[in-house]
Amino acid sequence: MMRAMHFLGVACVTVVVLPVAVHAAETDDAVEALKAIYDADLKRVKATADTRDDVDLAVRLLAAAKKATDQPEFVAVLCEKACDLAGDSPKGIPTAVEALDLLARTVPDKAAACAARMVAMRQKQFDASGGDEQPEVAEALIDALLAAADAKIESGALLEAAVFLVRARNVARAVTSPRQAELETRAKTLTQRMAATRKINDLKALIEKNPQNVGAREGLVRLYLVDLDDPAEAARHLEGVKDKALLKYVPAAAKGVKAPPELACLQLGDWYRDLASKAPPHAKPVMYARAKAYLERFLKIHTAEDLGRTRATLTLEKIEQATAKLAAAKATPTPSRPRTTAKAASKGGWINLLALVDPAKDSISGKWEARRGSLTGSADKPSSIAIPVTVEASYRLSVTFARTSGSQEVMFFLPVGKFRVVLALGRSRGEFLNAKPRPEAHTVAVLENHRSYQLEATVTVEGDQADITFKLDGREHLRWKGPQSALSVPAWCAMPRPKCFGLGGWRSAVAFSRAHLDVLSGKAELLR
Repeated sequence: MMRAMHFLGVACVTVVVLPVAVHAAETDDAVEALKAIYDADLKRVKATADTRDDVDLAVRLLAAAKKATDQPEFVAVLCEKACDLAGDSPKGIPTAVEALDLLARTVPDKAAACAARMVAMRQKQFDASGGDEQPEVAEALIDALLAAADAKIESGALLEAAVFLVRARNVARAVTSPRQAELETRAKTLTQRMAATRKINDLKALIEKNPQNVGAREGLVRLYLVDLDDPAEAARHLEGVKDKALLKYVPAAAKGVKAPPELACLQLGDWYRDLASKAPPHAKPVMYARAKAYLERFLKIHTAEDLGRTRATLTLEKIEQATAKLAAAKATPTPSRPRTTAKAASKGGWINLLALVDPAKDSISGKWEARRGSLTGSADKPSSIAIPVTVEASYRLSVTFARTSGSQEVMFFLPVGKFRVVLALGRSRGEFLNAKPRPEAHTVAVLENHRSYQLEATVTVEGDQADITFKLDGREHLRWKGPQSALSVPAWCAMPRPKCFGLGGWRSAVAFSRAHLDVLSGKAELLR
């Protein structure tokens, strides 16, 4: 444990990131197709010192890749070559980033390599930055480092993930990012996971040496169950276990909170509460959360006003008290800044909203999944998800998204003072904005599937008046000014609280890869 903590505390770590190979994983046909179509163009841009033609060709290659998403081998060749061409030019970074995003979505096996290459580009961009632009460039680098760390964690390469987290923490310190507390927490969590992994390897060695070692077998199950919060994996190691509670409850817990019948939910809630009371400090909140989920499930399906319901209600109160004490003892600063000024925000006050979203808790409709820092909504029906942050007064919101299937709208739910506005982007007959009067003139966004877009919303509130500007890929797209009371609220755009943010899609799958908030005045608060 001490060795891991010492490692995470080093001041600086240098990592050499190798470029993603273009040919290794691609078929000969895809490589030949690239050569046949673009060989003359590639030779032409290589012969000039000007990088503008390289970026122009990269844009063309990316456009071709978007049209060939059903041919992953060809998409990989096109995207990697586009990244080669655009990645060395500051003006080409957006194209290179979009190419890597498309490649990671189309060929998941290359996601980890794409994440590492994204880090290399963002690092170069950060090294060349300065002045007012540096904080935002730093946030993009931190996002890339965290995505690379997540990819390494998923593959089991925890030491390599720790390197990326150290770098992210060093960047955050260099620009006084408000995400420093978030990064410290992630580093601590990874340290604990590394320690648990070492213990697991030690216990497996003991079991291999002596298969009758019941203590080692039960210790292994508890490590997966409590320290790593992985009941499904714990269930795979129940052979040879004698503890009756583990044998009874672990298989049920492995099936998820929605599977057990009502009485089992009550029993599992009590069991997880008992586990929480004995768990190490870092695992207590997770065990209490599991207990709470089962008890809330019990109350939802057990409607009788009887002793069972009273017992579950009182136990939930006990859990709330316990978790409140843990939170008070921890007293960790939140990523939000309760009272910030426009001047302070200009020094790097962007808050990563996607890092705060839990699909299991924040989903309103449709199916949502969080993966490697991105948030994806399904296309089978209208989908929306709340972001558990409220804001008062003025702010900027920057969202990077791509519609991955379907042909209808991408939706953004934004608080505006005491009211809120809904923008449905990508409608063939013009954007929907729940405001009167409607904006008189604006361009219609015709969204291409799999293309990455950036929407920036600036909401300025003064008294009862509001000024709302939407920019799409850096260009002003739509603007509205008027009294806040002119923002009517359709019933279908309901959020858990009036002042919180939300994202969605109207029968279209959408991937949100970035959502950052900069509070210009007033305050932002977490809902939990």
